[in-house]
Amino acid sequence: MSALDPRVIKLLDDINTSAKRAAEYLQDETLESFTSEAGMGVQDMVARRLTIIGEAAAALLKKHSEFCEQHPEIPLRLARGMRNVIVHEYDGVDWEAVWDTAKNKLPQLIDAIKPLLSKSL
Repeated sequence: MSALDPRVIKLLDDINTSAKRAAEYLQDETLESFTSEAGMGVQDMVARRLTIIGEAAAALLKKHSEFCEQHPEIPLRLARGMRNVIVHEYDGVDWEAVWDTAKNKLPQLIDAIKPLLSKSL
């Protein structure tokens, strides 16, 4: 396997960092606390991290399509889509879907990119 482009590594690292931070923000949260009015601060922090993940995914899709084709296990289009909903449909965000994504999908995303980052070190 050839070495990954340093720009790809940077974008993968951004995704990894933001996914881990979102998980940390939710560590002591329940769905009920996250979706309540009191949970709005955590919602904002998680939404910011999902936006960064989506931006990095969009950059990979646009500028590094060959990499994306070689790694269909990384759900980059879904990440970009979540970012688009958060940014463009901010008044209609389904916070339960955000919760599900952050709690259940981000660990899978981390697992998918971990081997690529470990090989690049």
